[in-house]
Amino acid sequence: MAEAKQVELQIRTQLDRNINPKAVRKGITLGEIFQRYITLAKDPTADEHKKTWPKDEQRWRDYLAPAFANRRADAISRADVSTFLKALEGKLSRVGKPLAPATRRHVLHLMQRLYNWAYDEKIYRGFNPSKKVTVKVKNAIGRALTPEQAKHLLATLQGYGGDTKPLVERMCALGLLFALLTGRRLGEICSLRRDKVDMEFEEAEFFDEKNDCFLTVPLGREALDLINQANEIGLKDAEIVFHREKGASIYSAMQYRWRKLRDSVGLAGFRIHDFRHTFATWVKRKVGLLASMGLTGHTTVTNAKIYEHTEDDVLRRGIAAVAERAGLRNGEKDDKPTS
Repeated sequence: MAEAKQVELQIRTQLDRNINPKAVRKGITLGEIFQRYITLAKDPTADEHKKTWPKDEQRWRDYLAPAFANRRADAISRADVSTFLKALEGKLSRVGKPLAPATRRHVLHLMQRLYNWAYDEKIYRGFNPSKKVTVKVKNAIGRALTPEQAKHLLATLQGYGGDTKPLVERMCALGLLFALLTGRRLGEICSLRRDKVDMEFEEAEFFDEKNDCFLTVPLGREALDLINQANEIGLKDAEIVFHREKGASIYSAMQYRWRKLRDSVGLAGFRIHDFRHTFATWVKRKVGLLASMGLTGHTTVTNAKIYEHTEDDVLRRGIAAVAERAGLRNGEKDDKPTS
């Protein structure tokens, strides 16, 4: 009787806290939590609705489900999560490359979101093993083009994408130019849909994979002209702007051709992602850091500063301005050569 009263007291306490005793007693699995969560994430009328729910579903299916779908949420330890993330380091992506740290971090964030959501919904009250686990992302040091390098590159790309070249090479040339003029990531460029481009308002909507959201940014007339060129030479029924034969993505083709091309223009080691560094550097110099974040999509000043690379000649002009203000230079130029 004493044990029965103790159980009754626990059930009454749970009911008073609006907790479902059946769910708690049953030991809900992480797979059951995900199914409840994703159902609401797909529902446009639900608070949990996310336009990026397909990404959550893909990350669950490819990474989390095989390890945790049938595991009770209260039976997963922090060590289990750490072991799982360590194993992901050796897993290959769909394009045959090792998973990027950012991808592993997105998977961890989904797991954390599931536990937090289950707690808020009062269907799970146990320990969250993913709460204090982190995935460190160390980005490669970026660099920005100089104006002279940019001019040489533009001339080379215009010849590379000539009228007599195959469709994939012409599209790659347009995509590389687009990367420089917009600062968008490679994945965002290669997945840009035609129906997401608004020529009237001169803007386009890109899916920002890093922040799991859509970002609408204005486009200059030069970038819009590249889109028009892609539409003219491309397939009429293609869904994406920059595509290859049969409408397929040029993601891998752009990487391959850029690695072959960059040495010939004196840019050994220069990554496609460094076009984003160049864009951020030049934009920030014109409109300031905070305004530039509206174009790059960075959500923190710390991240935005990583993409800014001030050239030596700009620094020297700043030094000279201080001396001139102090009345020491009288406007004469620094005769020391600059880059």
